[in-house]
Amino acid sequence: MKINSLSPIGILDSGIGGLLIAKEIKMQMPNENFIYFGDTINMPYGEKSQKFIIENSIKIISFLYKKKCKAIVIACNSITSNALDVIEKKFYKKILIFNVIDPIIKNKIFFSSKKIGIIATPATIRSNFYIKKIKKYYHHLNIIQSSTSSLAPMIEKGLKIKKNIIKNYFNHFQSIDTLLLACTHYLFLKKEIDNFYHGKVHLIDIQKIVVKEIKKKLYKKKLLCVTNKKNKKYPIFYTSNFIPTFFEKKVKIIFGEKVFIKTHIFNFF
Repeated sequence: MKINSLSPIGILDSGIGGLLIAKEIKMQMPNENFIYFGDTINMPYGEKSQKFIIENSIKIISFLYKKKCKAIVIACNSITSNALDVIEKKFYKKILIFNVIDPIIKNKIFFSSKKIGIIATPATIRSNFYIKKIKKYYHHLNIIQSSTSSLAPMIEKGLKIKKNIIKNYFNHFQSIDTLLLACTHYLFLKKEIDNFYHGKVHLIDIQKIVVKEIKKKLYKKKLLCVTNKKNKKYPIFYTSNFIPTFFEKKVKIIFGEKVFIKTHIFNFF
């Protein structure tokens, strides 16, 4: 399959979480086009088995691959932590695969930390992916992990997250100096979480770090789009069921009205 710098970037997530990664891509790489897939019918992935996550994510990536994407961004921690090895093996030398975990782990930000908190979905915590990766590079770190199965679905539905809910999930992380929001849905609560800690805990800028790495590698592979003269297109957003109202609302708030939102239903079962 022939691709070049004008080919789109494919982004996948269980729902709206990856929209913030897509937004950062447009900010750091304004000439890039992208195709986004939110697997809203199967959201949340954090409650699913590893087998389910692997099979579904491969179907979605195969769909994006057929759309002639030049790279795939796995904007979901549950997919990355449970399926990355299988995905990389299956698509080896076919397409560039990026994820939201490796750029963070390899970033030097952790050298200035002593005790970090990681909040993620049950599937991500169960995989032990973060612990293995972090301990490989940072032997000095004291790590506290916690999972929640209800926070991402609440964010996905656009429910108001009150202060007492934030307190319930983050109160036991009081002694940390750095917090890693290891689910892209949680990034929508970054301001509220920062307020809870009164700015005394460093919240990692996941979007900026991840997209900076994507831009660097696309440039190195001569796949970075540096002109938009022949490439002016509007982003396309797919969902795996009838378009959820809040998904559509969030897309248009972030990217404007001139976007294409479509439904693509897989035979997942």
